Amino acid sequence: MRINDIAKAAAAAGLLVLAACAQFEQEIALCPNAAILEAPGELVRFADGTRAGPENVLFRTKMNQVSGVCDFDENTIDMELSVAMEANRGAANTDGKAQFTFFIAVIDRDRKILMREDFPLIAVFERDDDDVKFSENLTLEIPRQEGFAPTDYSVYLGFEMTPDELAYNRRRQKRR
Repeated sequence: MRINDIAKAAAAAGLLVLAACAQFEQEIALCPNAAILEAPGELVRFADGTRAGPENVLFRTKMNQVSGVCDFDENTIDMELSVAMEANRGAANTDGKAQFTFFIAVIDRDRKILMREDFPLIAVFERDDDDVKFSENLTLEIPRQEGFAPTDYSVYLGFEMTPDELAYNRRRQKRR
């Protein structure tokens, strides 16, 4: 084999690798956008029947990051999500647990809510440890509508909370 033939074969192999990488990047880019909602992305829970104050905090939990990868066909989008969270024990927490629920909602390009799921969790604080970091991994199966690309959907995450907890978060976030 001549050097010119070897160079052509190497160039062809390089193009195949680049084409495979471009296809892989295109598929990753075709996932729905996943985002943590601002006010519901952090939850401060107080002991029942108490006022909002540092001495009455049971726990604070926060979503730090969400990432996802997708596999899809003409009927569904299967989205593997990983949600990184943390929980901090408050002064009023005597049982060493933070019990809460987070939700995931999927909307289409017309802002229509297609699905919403709740995920209850319990974070456990070990002995004298006041902070815990953890990840939740889950799979969403999003039904595709005719004429909709995967990027026509958005996935939003947040914590379930009472109206008072949401108002507290919004006031707190305005001060930042």
